[in-house]
Amino acid sequence: MPRKEGHEAIKKARKLMGFSPDILDMYEKLNPDLLDVISKFDDIILRDGALPTKTKRLIALGIIISNQCGYCVEQQLRATINAGATKEEIAELLGVVLLTSGAPAVASCRDTVGEMIRDL
Repeated sequence: MPRKEGHEAIKKARKLMGFSPDILDMYEKLNPDLLDVISKFDDIILRDGALPTKTKRLIALGIIISNQCGYCVEQQLRATINAGATKEEIAELLGVVLLTSGAPAVASCRDTVGEMIRDL
């Protein structure tokens, strides 16, 4: 169930991912000014530029998977799909992660990725 907090960064996360990550909710309670910084940082770095937003999201997803952060994978994968990434692009990304980070990195997210891309 979505939370009712009203910070702009949380609203943007809900729109992008369908939910607000717990870490944003924590920052809202502990340091709302940090949410402003995070939101501005995302706006600047992830907007279309020399690389389109979708490509930047795919890069971010690859890094998250390589770092084996299972909790972060769902959030970044939703953002990547919402940025327009296809099942085929995500599959190729997983191949690059396998090449650069090995089977444990891909295995750490296989259930989450498998469930989320099944309907793409």
